[in-house]
Amino acid sequence: MKYLFLLSIALFTLGCKTAKESANQTPEISRLKITATLGEINVPSDPITLLNTRVEGNYLFIDISYTGGCEEHTFSVVGSEMISKSLPPIRSVQLIHSAKGDQCKKIVEETLVVDISKLAYKQEHGSTIFLLVNDLKNRIEYTYQ
Repeated sequence: MKYLFLLSIALFTLGCKTAKESANQTPEISRLKITATLGEINVPSDPITLLNTRVEGNYLFIDISYTGGCEEHTFSVVGSEMISKSLPPIRSVQLIHSAKGDQCKKIVEETLVVDISKLAYKQEHGSTIFLLVNDLKNRIEYTYQ
């Protein structure tokens, strides 16, 4: 019993990270890491559902779902070069999905990790802009870091 208790404490201690160690790490990047670009929006895209979004530093995490499962799908994020003259400004952004002809009907859920630093109003620390992704009702506030 004594050895089991000591083993449990040792495993717990090894499994924990300090706050400083966690703060110095970049977000976990999945195979679906992409970099946003500026360019033409309103281009054809296969159907996709945006489930949730969140910003961490210069990364936008987008939880998505789509039908498929037989082919590898590709995604890109393009921000309009035009921005509104509001304070803070607003940039329209399109998430583009290419199913590559996948006819399967499985519902796939994934998280895209998008480097959005190129979508900043100014690439200066503290510069804020609202991103309007695929005409979602809720704008995403992004402050360049």
